[in-house]
Amino acid sequence: MAAEPEYAPDRFERSLAAIEALLDDLGIGRRVIFDDVGEGTIFPDGTESMSGLIVDEHGRIFMFWTDWDAARHRPVFTTWQQLDPSKLRDSKEYREARKAVGLAESVTRS
Repeated sequence: MAAEPEYAPDRFERSLAAIEALLDDLGIGRRVIFDDVGEGTIFPDGTESMSGLIVDEHGRIFMFWTDWDAARHRPVFTTWQQLDPSKLRDSKEYREARKAVGLAESVTRS
């Protein structure tokens, strides 16, 4: 019988810390994670699969989704895709994330 993963009360914070470590591994400097959500899959280390968006200090936007890497025993990005920032210019969360990372809150319409 396989052991059931336990739901840790700090699962969300631990999951975000794992994402921050992955971003450090990728060399992403100042950044803000936004529109992040737990996806309900609990990993063996007690963290949870997450998806969301990241804006970095250069104004680049990335979409991510994490999964478990059994060989490395840690979360990894299974989706990592750069997005066109103009697609998010009407998003309040995006504008707030830009401001939090030190960029102008508004995005010029093209």
